[in-house]
Formats: sequence, C-alpha cells, structure tokens
Amino acid sequence: MKLEEIRKESMWAVEVEDKSLMDLAAAAQEVLGYSVLAKMTKKPEEDQPILTSLQTVLKELEIDILLSSDVSHYKKERLIEETVVRMKTWMKTAAEADSPSAFFGPDWHEDKIENYHQPVPEFVLAKAIQIKKAFPECQIFIESLRDNPDPFLLVTIPDPRSPYYTPKEKYYIEVWEEPKFEGMSRVRSHASIETDNIAF
Repeated sequence: MKLEEIRKESMWAVEVEDKSLMDLAAAAQEVLGYSVLAKMTKKPEEDQPILTSLQTVLKELEIDILLSSDVSHYKKERLIEETVVRMKTWMKTAAEADSPSAFFGPDWHEDKIENYHQPVPEFVLAKAIQIKKAFPECQIFIESLRDNPDPFLLVTIPDPRSPYYTPKEKYYIEVWEEPKFEGMSRVRSHASIETDNIAF
C-alpha cells in the first residue's frame, strides 16, 4: 500500500447526509404536501449518531481522520518491509562475524509531539495547534517507524491512571513522507513483499 492510498473518512458523513435528506423531506411536505419521504426518513432517537467530545471538536473544526483500517494495513506492510531489509543486512553481517549479535527488528512507536525532534510540516503543525486549542485535554503524538519513519499525527484522550495506557479514543489525523515532505510516492529499491498471507 502506498502512502497516498490511505483514505480519509468523516465520522459525521452519515449525519450530514441525513440532514440533507431530512431538509428535503421537510420541504417536500411543507411546499408540496408530500409526506411519504418525511415518514421514511424519520429515525428513532437511539439510531441518531452520538459523538464524543473529541469527535464533536473534530467535526466543528471540519477535520477528517485517516481510515483506521488503511492505517493498520499500511503500518503492517511497512513493518514487514523494513524487517526484511534489516534481516538481510543482519544475516550478511552474522555470516561474516565470529560471534553474531542478536537481531532486533523495527517497531512503531509514539512520541508526544513536544518530545519529537524531527521536522514536522507546517500544515500538520497548524492542524495540531487547531485541535489542541479547541480541546486542551487531548494529547498529540507523532507515531513513526523507528529509524525509517513516515510519521503519523494522532490525537488521543489520555488515561490519567498510568503513562502506559490504551486510550479510549485515538484518531490518526495526518501522515507525511520523510525525509522530504513533498511528493507522496516512496521509491523502494527492494522488491515489493506480499503481506496479506503473513499471519501475526
């Protein structure tokens, strides 16, 4: 999967579509006296989408999120690709060494944005500032593949019980390519690797 293939989604798209349809139904009933559409589009209260506080802020700021399934797929592929590259290098070194060192694979890790020491594009910083100002309780992280990043900006709701937590809410907001911000396609010198059949 290429970086530019990660899709964005709007958690409130259905809500917006429903409002347009409801407006049309109301106008049809008021202007034309036609009430069938109004009856068809009426939903029980429990079916209405309920947004969390953070989702409400993202909606008000008109900020879409990256599709979580695409993000997971991309991260999995990148992890496998980088592991294979490192393993080949390690095998070559190990074959030539009298006492080979242990192999350590790459990993995805999160840094609080204030602890991230690599350049971040201006448009990403602007969006992070926008979210933090509107929802000060949130935490902003940069998630990257160690030593070979295509970083993600993500926003979470912190758990006050522990620094090691699984947040109740976590949204991927942006991704950019390193080391250059311009261009979205990564040129790889090694062959593409089939990842769908790898179980982990």
